[in-house]
Amino acid sequence: MNYPIRGLMQHYWYFRANGETQGPFPLAQLIQYVELGRLKPNDLVSPDGIHWKTVAQTEQFDAALAVYVQNHAPSPASDNEINWEHERALARVRWEDERMHEGLLPSDKGDTREKELESIVNLRRRHHETVALYQQAQAIRPKLRYALVTLGLVSSIAFLLWHAHQSASPIPSLVGQTNCAAPPAAAVAWQGCDKRSAKLAGVNLKGARLDRAHLDAADLRQADLSYANLNGASLRGANLSGALLIGADLKGADLTGADLSAAVLEYATLAGALMTGARLAGTRLGKAVWPDGRVCAPQSVDACA
Repeated sequence: MNYPIRGLMQHYWYFRANGETQGPFPLAQLIQYVELGRLKPNDLVSPDGIHWKTVAQTEQFDAALAVYVQNHAPSPASDNEINWEHERALARVRWEDERMHEGLLPSDKGDTREKELESIVNLRRRHHETVALYQQAQAIRPKLRYALVTLGLVSSIAFLLWHAHQSASPIPSLVGQTNCAAPPAAAVAWQGCDKRSAKLAGVNLKGARLDRAHLDAADLRQADLSYANLNGASLRGANLSGALLIGADLKGADLTGADLSAAVLEYATLAGALMTGARLAGTRLGKAVWPDGRVCAPQSVDACA
C-alpha cells in the first residue's frame, strides 16, 4: 500500500516497538527517542495509527538517525583489529576440525565454516564503510542547503536593484547621489541644489531629497511634497499655497515669508524651523510637530492648537 508518510509533518505520532503500539506522542519527543536509541531504525512509526513505516524510511527522522548512528555505531575497526578477528575465527575453525577428527564434534563441510566466518569479518568491514559514507552525506546536506539559501538571497537583491533601476518612481532608499540637473520627479535627489525661483507648480516631488536645497521664491503651488526631505532647506518667500507636505521633514527649514495658505502639513515635522511672516490661512496642521516641539491637535487649521 502506498501512503503519504514521507514529507508529512504531523504534530503527534504513534510508534510500535516490541509488538506494542504506543502514542500519540509529539513528533519532537519521538525524534528524541530515536537520538537516544529508544526507537531503533527498524521500529515502526505512524502519523495516524493506520499507515506505518520504519523510522529509517521516514524522512522526519533523518537528522535524528544521524545522531543515533554517531552515538551508537561501533567505532570503525582498524586493519589490525580486523586481521586479529579473522585470525581468531580461523583458529576456532582449526580447533573444531581437530575435535571432528577426534570424533568429539560432528563432521561438517570442510572449509564452509571458514568461509562463513570470513564473511562475518567482511560484513563488519563493509558496515563501518557504510556508516562513514552515511555520516559524510549528512555533513554535506547542510552545506548544500546554506548554498541554496545564499543563492536565493543574492537573486532577490539583484532583482530589487534591477526593479529600482527600471521603475519610473525609484525606491528612495536606493537613490542617493545628488543630480541637480535631473528633471523634477518623485524621489529626485536635489540635496543642496540651487533651485531659487524654480517653476515647480503642480509637480510631483513626493519623497524627494531636498535637504539643504535653495528654493527661495520658488513656485511650488499645488506641488506634492509629501514625505519629502526638506531638512535645513531654504524656502524664504516660496509659494507653497495648496501644496501637499504630509509627513514632510522640515526640521530647521527657513520658511520666512513663505506662503503656506491652504497647504496640508499634517504629520509634518517643523522642529526648529523659521516661520516668521509665513502665511497659514487655511493650512491644515493636524499632528504636525511645531517649531517649539509641540504636537498640533488633530483638527488644527491656521495655527497649531
